[in-house]
Amino acid sequence: MTTIDVRRADDRTFQRIDGIHSRFSFAFAGNFDLAAGAHGTLMVHNDDEIDSLMGVDPHTHTDAEIVTWVLNGRVEHADSAGHTGEISAGWIQRISAGKGIRHTERNPDPANKLHVLQMWAAPDTAGVEPEYAQTDLNDELASGELVTALSGLPGEDPGIGLHNRWTALDIARPRPGAVLDVKVAPFHHVFLARGSARVHIDAAEADSPVDLHPGDALRLTDAPAFQVEAIGEEPVEFLVWRMHAHF
Repeated sequence: MTTIDVRRADDRTFQRIDGIHSRFSFAFAGNFDLAAGAHGTLMVHNDDEIDSLMGVDPHTHTDAEIVTWVLNGRVEHADSAGHTGEISAGWIQRISAGKGIRHTERNPDPANKLHVLQMWAAPDTAGVEPEYAQTDLNDELASGELVTALSGLPGEDPGIGLHNRWTALDIARPRPGAVLDVKVAPFHHVFLARGSARVHIDAAEADSPVDLHPGDALRLTDAPAFQVEAIGEEPVEFLVWRMHAHF
């Protein structure tokens, strides 16, 4: 049976500390069991605005696949494994924390805010060597089609892998009126970053379609198929996690 869970932007919890304004699609701030609150293999989906020259001080992660997607601005990364990098809008970054990595993320721009999504997926193997990767997806996204940004699924090779063979992330910037088919999986998490979209769910029990606006999220379980339609004239951008396992 298909289950549909719509999480509206205004219902998210939020936190503002030291120049960072965060909105949480999953329980995050405080002492929470991230695995217990997960959907599929996705544990964290934070929507962060970071003031100029501000950021997160050095801190440690273990056994998490940490994915950062930039909506506006630039983010500067440095970690204890010697990796450094700077990414901007349309770039994606993946840190495999593995057995432990210490890092910082900062907004290096002296005048403009940084707007990023940070997402954590569980690895399927604990204690791997820490890794860092980043890539520019702007040219691929210009097609208007769904682009697989990263994946650990067998047979998928988008350029950035993931230490979870059950999980992939797709991103799209569809043209107005376009309808995109999403690949089938037992668990999906759809997040609308910009514009307006309509999700058509091919299930008898579904209250479909579901309209989404910026900051809205849709969690689906056992959807046989669904499509995302770009509605309105504003640019649309959305992310879909496809997951074939759950904690």
